[in-house]
Amino acid sequence: MRFYLLLSLTLVASLLSSCGEPAASPSLQKARAIHAQLNELSVTLHDGMQESLAVVETQIEASLQAGDSALAIQLARLESQLGELDVRFHDWNATVVGIPGDACDHDHGDHEGHDHGDHDHAHGNELSLEGMTDAQILEIQEALLAELGALQALFDSIGSAVPEAVNE
Repeated sequence: MRFYLLLSLTLVASLLSSCGEPAASPSLQKARAIHAQLNELSVTLHDGMQESLAVVETQIEASLQAGDSALAIQLARLESQLGELDVRFHDWNATVVGIPGDACDHDHGDHEGHDHGDHDHAHGNELSLEGMTDAQILEIQEALLAELGALQALFDSIGSAVPEAVNE
């Protein structure tokens, strides 16, 4: 009798453990980590761009009020570069694809002081990675991270020009 009870418990335990989701592969785990990093870094970059645009706009106004049109023109160029970078950022952001099966856990709310213009964050329009292998999903997340790194480097180079323009 004990044998049957032990056998029953073992069978029930194995059935319960097999009913859950299969363990994620190392590639998929890494892809999820990269996606979380993308979300965090993209918010930081976008916030930085918006703050820089606000600072440059204020500096333009101040230089115009002070009668320094040469500085205002330099700052307007920086403002234009930041605006172009913002457009590139939103183009990149439109290509960010979530991991299949994961719930969206990042904020799609309005950014204070930022006009979303002709784009939105509707999930119905998202690209899908369904049907791709874990390695392919990882490769896409790595490519997105590399492009975000390039955007960050460009922002850093533009941002470093702001003090130079003010000091000239």
